Amino acid sequence: MGCNGRAWTTGIIVWALALLFVGGPLFAGGYYIPHQTARGVGLSNALTAGVDDPSAVYYNPAALSEIDGNRALLSGTYINVVSSVENSGNRDINGGRHNFAGSLFGNYHVPGTDLHLGLGIYSPFGLKTSYDAAFTRFAAHDAELKTYYLTPALAWNPSKYFSLGGGVSYIHSTAVLSRTLCFDPILGCTNRALLALEERIRLTDSDDTYGFNVGALIKPIERLKIGFSYRGNTDLHFDRARTKLKGDFGPAHTIGDVRPLPLPAIINVGVFYQITPVWGAELVYERQNWSRFKDITVRFPSPPFGIGSITLPRKWNDTNTLRFGSSYRLDKNWELRGGIGLEQGPMPNKTLNPSIPGGDVLTLNSGVGYQWDHFSLDFGYQAIFYKTRRVSNNELEGAVPPGQPFAGAPGKDKYKTFNNFLTVSAGYKF
Repeated sequence: MGCNGRAWTTGIIVWALALLFVGGPLFAGGYYIPHQTARGVGLSNALTAGVDDPSAVYYNPAALSEIDGNRALLSGTYINVVSSVENSGNRDINGGRHNFAGSLFGNYHVPGTDLHLGLGIYSPFGLKTSYDAAFTRFAAHDAELKTYYLTPALAWNPSKYFSLGGGVSYIHSTAVLSRTLCFDPILGCTNRALLALEERIRLTDSDDTYGFNVGALIKPIERLKIGFSYRGNTDLHFDRARTKLKGDFGPAHTIGDVRPLPLPAIINVGVFYQITPVWGAELVYERQNWSRFKDITVRFPSPPFGIGSITLPRKWNDTNTLRFGSSYRLDKNWELRGGIGLEQGPMPNKTLNPSIPGGDVLTLNSGVGYQWDHFSLDFGYQAIFYKTRRVSNNELEGAVPPGQPFAGAPGKDKYKTFNNFLTVSAGYKF
């Protein structure tokens, strides 16, 4: 940006405004939201080696060295979720249907050096679900997680054959969890019970923490790039959660200490090949470390109604993902994109729950980009097809205080989910 001090001031203001509209998107793989830009959506997020815009701060900080000039990239995403759970002829639809998210990235080449700076604001983890049917009340009412990342990054390319990079993230998060508990030791709290002792519990909290990501980029020949990125494990500590209970025993207020919620380590390895001067493609393998998510446990220093703690088992699995994306430049202005992704879902059958539904995923992606002078405009669309899940577990019967019988709706449960992503990005080269 050179001597343009006003450009830096404007950039800081824009980044601050971007933070205001970054929302809590929906579950994709667990509660990980991998796509941050329209180009990323169009290419099925296959950008570990071939990324060449400021979103390298997120995808692979080593690739900041690949950007032509100093740029800013602003993106907005509409996320439409169609999901439902069925049990014994009853059906409940997730009310968290319409969601919005955003990101903003910028980069700066330090003159006369091999150093490249980047800054990003984005939201790679989040979820929002809401249910109101009687048969789902012991499993979920509302669940919401929002994360906001502010990441400065640095890349160094001492050679035209490789570069290294890394970033440190300040992470602000908020969370909401609400469900119903049963306190009837004799009849339980089935939907047909004439007398039921129930309490609806709602926990809310926020946390500030830090994370990091690192990357490497190798270019053994002119047409080939090999990229590696690693995002480290981070835990969210909601240890002063405001807890409200309301029901047959009357209202109560206390503080809950929630077991740290993991944001998993994520490894990406990508190979990009420039097939012709106008046609390129990349294949990415991704590994997500979800096995750290053992359970959701809430302990109460001042136990309400004698409840010392609540534990909701999760026991998620590590997952593997393959992403493939390809782009074709029609002329100096227009570029077409497409991609496909195959993702494992981390939730095992025995703990699949309406609060975070999901499963194995097939994504179909498409996009288009237009560039003129210093400006760029990109559109990306992604259809996410989840495998229909049919499970028999006790999740809809809910977690109840120790020693109490299961409540709710036993039997086989059916989960159906489909997501639409539509992302628009606007860029400017200084």
